[in-house]
Amino acid sequence: MSSEDTFERIYDDWFENVARWVRALGVRNADVEDLVQDVFVIVHRRLSSFDGQNLGGWLYRIARRRVRDYRQLVWVRSFFGVHSTPPSEETLKTTAGPLEELERAEGQRLLTRLLASMNADQRAAFVLFEIEGQSGEEIAKLQQVNVNTVWARVHKARKVLLRELAKAGRR
Repeated sequence: MSSEDTFERIYDDWFENVARWVRALGVRNADVEDLVQDVFVIVHRRLSSFDGQNLGGWLYRIARRRVRDYRQLVWVRSFFGVHSTPPSEETLKTTAGPLEELERAEGQRLLTRLLASMNADQRAAFVLFEIEGQSGEEIAKLQQVNVNTVWARVHKARKVLLRELAKAGRR
């Protein structure tokens, strides 16, 4: 089997998982696909040096580093006032009424703010467990930590979430 066949198999088998991880790490939905493609460009470049051990963990680490770089770029752009391209017409089209759109948008902003108040490890463990439905053992293998560390991260993330929700309720 050539390395190209191996890459295509990895891409087909792991694309959805990588996309889930990228979303779990807090990337905006509009940027998920681009970041996942970036991850697989890195995978393609580095596949020959991969030792074959824990493919999921290797992919997760690449995704996590790529998300970290993305966050830094977003911060720099916001700091210097550089804005991305305007949304496409397809993005702007909605079937929901204005009230539903407003409520959805407010919910999205609140969730984004709540998730941003967690550190990256807590946020990833929380989203993978609570939203994506992965087991603690699966998350531990991905993050290459003890399963008890995963549970501690989920517990701390829940506490942060409850604290921030209480603050949001007071505003």
